[in-house]
Amino acid sequence: MKNNTSTRKQDALLLLSDAPSYGTVALKMSEAVLRRMHYEVFSLPTALISNTLNFGKTEILDTTAYLFRSLSVWKELGFDYSALFLGFVNGLAQAEQLYQLAKEEKEKGKSIFFDPIMADGGKLYHGLTEEDVLSRKKLMAVSDCIFPNKTEACLLAGRKTVPEDFRPEEAKDLVKSLANAGAKDICITSMRIQGESCIFLYEEKTQSFYTIPYKERDLSLGGTGDLFSSLFIGKYLEEEALLPAGKWAIENIGRILDAFLSENGKEKTIPIELYLQLIS
Repeated sequence: MKNNTSTRKQDALLLLSDAPSYGTVALKMSEAVLRRMHYEVFSLPTALISNTLNFGKTEILDTTAYLFRSLSVWKELGFDYSALFLGFVNGLAQAEQLYQLAKEEKEKGKSIFFDPIMADGGKLYHGLTEEDVLSRKKLMAVSDCIFPNKTEACLLAGRKTVPEDFRPEEAKDLVKSLANAGAKDICITSMRIQGESCIFLYEEKTQSFYTIPYKERDLSLGGTGDLFSSLFIGKYLEEEALLPAGKWAIENIGRILDAFLSENGKEKTIPIELYLQLIS
């Protein structure tokens, strides 16, 4: 504690991701969920984006200079945190600076989480290239836990194709490729293994694999990945274990999605403020 305005480090998280102007996703989603879980949240945008990337066209304003100037101000004020969550990265220059930041914070004993947001449905998001994949590989190697979907996991592992359905050994080989590339704890968020929808986990310290099935719902909804990763991180920091965090996150996201579908289900993102009370 450097002064009276400092936060409690063990309860504070720093979130760095994009801030879309449309929808409850990215920073908006993560801030709401983690505050509901009683964390002190600092957040800074890696970019201001007109809408989510899955629409095929966006306007993006880079915020790298503002982000790092803000971090310098916060350091002078004595703000501190115990974990860093990296989401959307805007370009190679920013990725390099975020890598250096994550490396320095990890050397101080802080936990680093990374969602390598770049692809879905077997392909990169509009405007991203192979260079973006390489930058995310570098960030993956400095992170304690990563949250790729199956497309992102395959790209990070250098796979040319993304299977619709995995055999158990294929899923393990994919995770081993990520581990060999520097990943530690791994949570692949949209797997299908032998016909069953699931998240697939790998815990580095025990070298254990876990499969947690979930009910697939008939919806196309932005922000579900942000909702899951936020729930997972909050519980992971509390439990200090991968499997309980995964089970708890799946249970809670399922409850929220079912409530959303039963009450409206027409919006393109979840108005999460209506469902925060369901997080238990």
